[in-house]
Amino acid sequence: MTKESIVIVGTGWAGYTVSQQLDSKKFDITIVSPEETSAYTPLLASAACGLFDFSIAEEPVRHKSKNIAFYKARVENVDFAAKTCKCRAACEIEGGDMRVFDVPYDRLILAPGCVSNTFETAGAAEKAFFVRNVADAKKVQHRLRQLLELASLPGVSDQEQRDLLHIVIVGGGPTGVEIAAEMSDLFNDDFSKLYPNLKGKMRITIHDTAHFILGSFEESLREHAIESFSKRNVQVITDSKIKQVCMDSIITESEGEVKCGMVLWTAGNKQCALVDSLNVAKTDRLPRILTDEYLHVLEIDRSPMRDVFALGDAADVKKFFLPTTAEVAVQKAEYLANTLNTDNYSTPFGYRQRPLVAYIGGHDGVISGKPEWSGNRAWAAWRSKNLFWTRSWRRKLMIMAAWFLDWFGGKEIARA
Repeated sequence: MTKESIVIVGTGWAGYTVSQQLDSKKFDITIVSPEETSAYTPLLASAACGLFDFSIAEEPVRHKSKNIAFYKARVENVDFAAKTCKCRAACEIEGGDMRVFDVPYDRLILAPGCVSNTFETAGAAEKAFFVRNVADAKKVQHRLRQLLELASLPGVSDQEQRDLLHIVIVGGGPTGVEIAAEMSDLFNDDFSKLYPNLKGKMRITIHDTAHFILGSFEESLREHAIESFSKRNVQVITDSKIKQVCMDSIITESEGEVKCGMVLWTAGNKQCALVDSLNVAKTDRLPRILTDEYLHVLEIDRSPMRDVFALGDAADVKKFFLPTTAEVAVQKAEYLANTLNTDNYSTPFGYRQRPLVAYIGGHDGVISGKPEWSGNRAWAAWRSKNLFWTRSWRRKLMIMAAWFLDWFGGKEIARA
C-alpha cells in the first residue's frame, strides 16, 4: 500500500511539533526549511547570556528514530493545482548554485513562521541584533563580550564606558522583557565581579511605542515589572518612536541621539515572503494565511482546500484572532497531527489559553491572572514552564544539569 506524502514547510514550533507527532508508518513525511534545527525560543535569551550551552536551545530536525526526509531549502511558491512546492536550496556554500527544485505532495502543511518587523526604521535591519534563533543568540553574546573588553581597555573614558555598556532593547513584550531580565542578572550578579572597574556602568533601556510594556498582562503586574526593573538599572521608556538605528546609537523622536553599544530588536512580526506570494485568503492586519476551524487553508473565495493546512505564526483561524505565540502553534500542531493520524476530521480546533509567564530578573517574575504570584514563586513557574516546553528528555536532562552547574560553579560565561 502506497503511503500518502505530507510536505511540511517550516521547522518552528508548529512545523517541528507536527513533524514529530505525525505517524511515519502511515505517511511519507518531508520537511522543507532553511533551518535544520528547531529553536526553543524561550531559552534563547538564557543561552545568549551564558546560562547554558547554545545546543540546549535548539533541537535537530533529523533523528535516527524518525523516518523523515529533510531538505534545507526555502519554499518560494506553491502550485496548488499541480500539488507542487517550488523550492530553492538554502545551503550556504560559497560559490554554490542555490539549486532550484520541486517537491510534490499529497497533503501540504504550511508553517513558515514570521520574520522580524523593523517597521522600515532606518538602519534597523542592518545594525540591530535579533533573537529569533541560536545563530542570533550567538551574535548577541559575542557582541556583549566585545563591548566589555572594549570598555576595559586603558584610556577609555568613564562616559565612553557607559555608552559602550548601554544596551537598548526595542520592544516591551515578553521577549524584550525576558532578555532585559537575563542581561540585568548577568550584569549585576556576574560581570560586576569579573569586571569590577565597570561595576554600576552597565545599564539597559527598553523602548516601546505603546503606552506600557507587557500588554498581555494586568496593569498591576506591569507596574510590578517596572518597579522591579528600576532596582536593577533597567529603564523603561514607553511612547518611544525610534527614527534610526546607527552603529553606536539610536535616534528617537523625543530624545534625539542616544549612545549605546548594542540595539536588540524584539518588536513585532511580519509575514514572510512565502505568505506574500500565495494567492489565498488572508487576514486584514498582519497578513496571515486564513484557515477554517479545521486548519484548512481558505481560497480567495473562502472555500477550504481539503489537502492544504496552515498553522503557526503564519496562519490564523477565521474569526479566532489568535496571537503569534508558541502556545498557539503547539496546540494547533498537536491537533492537526492527531487529526491526520486518526482520520478523524469531525472535531474542530479549539484553543485553550494558559497563563502567560514572564521573567523580570532577580528571581522574580509575573504570571497573567495570578497577581499574587510574584518573586520566587513566579520565577520557579517560569523555570518550570521552560523545562515543560523542552521537547525531548535529552534536553530536559541537559537543562537541569546546566542549572546545577550554574548554581555550583557559576555560569559558563562567568565561572566562579
